Amino acid sequence: MKQILLLMLAVLLYSCSKGSEEVVAEINGHKLYASELSQVTTQETFDLLNMAYEIKMRALDDLIKRKLIEYEALERSILVDEYLDTYVDSIMTALTGADTADLSLKNSMRSVLIRHLADSLFNKAQIKRYVYPPKQPKCVVADLCVQYRGNLDAATHLIVASDFSCKRCAEFEKTLKRIYDKYHDRVKFGFVSFADEPNLASLACEAAGKYGKFWEFHDAIFSYNALPDSAYILGLAKNLGLDVAGYKQDLQSAETYNNVNHTINKLMERGLFATPTIIINNRLVYITNSYEELTKLLDKELQLSLIHI
Repeated sequence: MKQILLLMLAVLLYSCSKGSEEVVAEINGHKLYASELSQVTTQETFDLLNMAYEIKMRALDDLIKRKLIEYEALERSILVDEYLDTYVDSIMTALTGADTADLSLKNSMRSVLIRHLADSLFNKAQIKRYVYPPKQPKCVVADLCVQYRGNLDAATHLIVASDFSCKRCAEFEKTLKRIYDKYHDRVKFGFVSFADEPNLASLACEAAGKYGKFWEFHDAIFSYNALPDSAYILGLAKNLGLDVAGYKQDLQSAETYNNVNHTINKLMERGLFATPTIIINNRLVYITNSYEELTKLLDKELQLSLIHI
């Protein structure tokens, strides 16, 4: 039931994105359009569509395995149950050395053996699937308070919308460091702060950016084992050779707060809702913290950039 509801919600949200001039609500006589609703639900809709895709793929693979077993039975001109019984009996005989295996042992092993058979047939078969993942929605954030490092002239760029107070974000930084070490000479890496509201860490990094020390603050805060307090932040500024009095003034300024707050609001308006969110070449990446998946995506984008040169 939960899966069906997710699918229905995904279809509903996706349908809203189709008719950009469709009115979805009126507020004191002012019209609210489907395009506006679509924008603020961009990431959630994309996640739901990907969940629906994963459900379809699992169901498709299960169906293929059942069909493969049916084809094996059909080739032998016997029923599926008869084919499976014969297969299980042959394996049990090979394992126990007895022509007739203990019935309770046989029953306990049956599902395991059938699953192994299905996997074996699946791995040997030539399979072409024509079910495709949803297209990655466009997501442009470069006009916001994004800080960059790596190859600043690279055509391929990866931006992370992240939160210093988020444990998943801190864990992802370890993966991101490995990715950065591998691709820093070929990819432009960006970071944009996306907390629920401006917090000390995000304000500290924004202020440090004025002194060219954003990444030093970024790395130090994510490596810190607790949420930083003012003493830690000002001590970090001192250790990095900043004018502490001037830095403190920038840290507490309305300009710094407004810059961070504006970015957070704009990210929400553009449909982001989770951290860390990964954006590669202005396209949202479906939820993943996997080094293997992200390097595969970057390799693909780097290949495409070579084609377009």
